[in-house]
Amino acid sequence: MTMKPHYFIGIKIPSAIAEKLDEERRSWNLLSHKRQTPPEDMHITLLFIGEDVHDEIDQAEKLLAGIDQQPFSLMVDGIKKFGNPATPRVIYASLEESRELEELQRQILENLKTLQIRPDSKKFVPHITLASKWAGGDPEELRFSIGQMQFEVTEFSLFRIAPMENPRYQKIANYPLDAGI
Repeated sequence: MTMKPHYFIGIKIPSAIAEKLDEERRSWNLLSHKRQTPPEDMHITLLFIGEDVHDEIDQAEKLLAGIDQQPFSLMVDGIKKFGNPATPRVIYASLEESRELEELQRQILENLKTLQIRPDSKKFVPHITLASKWAGGDPEELRFSIGQMQFEVTEFSLFRIAPMENPRYQKIANYPLDAGI
């Protein structure tokens, strides 16, 4: 039985920043996690859709075009973890709080509210996953640091998840932020 594709709405990390994050992660010699996100797949999830059970992805694609927002900057400000601190499920690059990012996510939810797509009930924590799936080993206190990095957000995208392909996250629609031109 083939798995139906899964989808999410997100912001692709610019390749120069993704390469720098990858370089920093390599310097940690991280053996504790089975999956390390390749630079070409680094992103910020704005809304995880999952499987399109109600065949609404085409409608979602059209509704997302109605979002009106200016480009904005984001700042990577540290490394954090999800899960048990000693054996974290996920290690991620955290982002400085951004009203513009919160507003973009709010508009996405607002524009899709007529659909049956439901947002995750967990609080929105913008992040860039660097490593996931705890592999075991010595669960000593994992301490990592990262330099601050700033980048411009000029678009967001609708992605299809292709687990057996590279890149794993494939843009199926792109939405440039309006630079007021």
